[in-house]
Amino acid sequence: MTKKNNLPPPAGKSGLLSFSYSKMSMYEECPLKYKFKYIDKLKEEPKFYFAFGNSVHAALEFLYSVKAPPFPSLAEVLEEFRRDWGLKSWAEKGYKVPSRADADMLKGLEMLKAYYNHNREKFKPPFLVEYSTDVEVDGLLVRIIADRIEYVGDGRIEIIDYKTGKDVKRSPSQLYMYQKISEIDPRLKEKIAETYGARVSSVKIDRLLYYHVPTLKEYPFERADDREIGGFWERVLGVAENIRGLKFDPTPGEQQCNWCDYKKFCPIQSGVPQVCQPELLGTPDPVEALVDRYGRLKEKMDQLNAQLSEVAAQLGSAAEARGTQDLAGGEFRVKVKKRTGFSFRDREAVKGVLERFELYQKALTLTHTGIAGLLKEDSDIPVAARRELLAQAVEKTDLEIETFPKDR
Repeated sequence: MTKKNNLPPPAGKSGLLSFSYSKMSMYEECPLKYKFKYIDKLKEEPKFYFAFGNSVHAALEFLYSVKAPPFPSLAEVLEEFRRDWGLKSWAEKGYKVPSRADADMLKGLEMLKAYYNHNREKFKPPFLVEYSTDVEVDGLLVRIIADRIEYVGDGRIEIIDYKTGKDVKRSPSQLYMYQKISEIDPRLKEKIAETYGARVSSVKIDRLLYYHVPTLKEYPFERADDREIGGFWERVLGVAENIRGLKFDPTPGEQQCNWCDYKKFCPIQSGVPQVCQPELLGTPDPVEALVDRYGRLKEKMDQLNAQLSEVAAQLGSAAEARGTQDLAGGEFRVKVKKRTGFSFRDREAVKGVLERFELYQKALTLTHTGIAGLLKEDSDIPVAARRELLAQAVEKTDLEIETFPKDR
């Protein structure tokens, strides 16, 4: 079910790609549609079925947001539905005529009456309602929003996800995302301790459940095994890699194209190449697209450089521990060399020393390398000049790593 809260994207962290199941689903439906929505940030037309689901969801959230009985009455739950329903006009919800909106409002009221009466004997305060969390994993910042979480005990939880659309066979993929993220989410262990006073070493899914509100049907799934989760996660990482690689080719199809809000921007539908339509993409100047592309590539470079520095430091430690410069992997071998040099804190102070001792030309250029050359043991600069330059210098050790294919 579409979530009521229009939460902002997760706060950006260097090198992490903000991700969610809905983003993955849209990319798999059509990579270009993903680009239009999440990168170009083009607005979609409002969808009446989202508005309907959101209001039903708001009423259920209101029903279960109690710490202890009594629960809200049926009249109060229905009033909460009416309140949320009235926040937008029928046109803002995406309806073409007001009569259709009125019909859906009555349908929502009847749906909630049936749900309340069917479940009233089983009402109990849940562990969490509308639980939102962002978890860092494998270079992603993954967001899940669980409609309801029940605590079974011993670190085991049950996640319930409401559905208000058609009663169709549903893939468990969304539930796999809930399982993967909730079981590595450190906040859930803290929440269990806060709520039940129990410290648990881990959180484990006991059961996952789609609850189809219109028919009151439950579709339970047992905890997925490691093979299922592993296969699903490979799929996630494949989508993420394609997004990072800026792979946004359209994948046309009758179903997805008929209902797409971005037809006039799409080169398949319009017959005009995407690059020739900057004004339709919300980019009045093509230079802006270049700037944004440069920024995204720069972010990727910064991320890769940070990873290279980290791995280089580990290789340096490994080479030192093994007493060798040569290290080999399965595909490559490297030669690790340490290089000692100097950096200088105050450029103007160093320049003053060089000018006072008439060493400016001898340094060749006012760079760290040029100045550091004056400090070599075989340099013939005056002792006083060496002493003053050393006072400004900070000794540092860099790693020089040469990489070769292993078969060379």
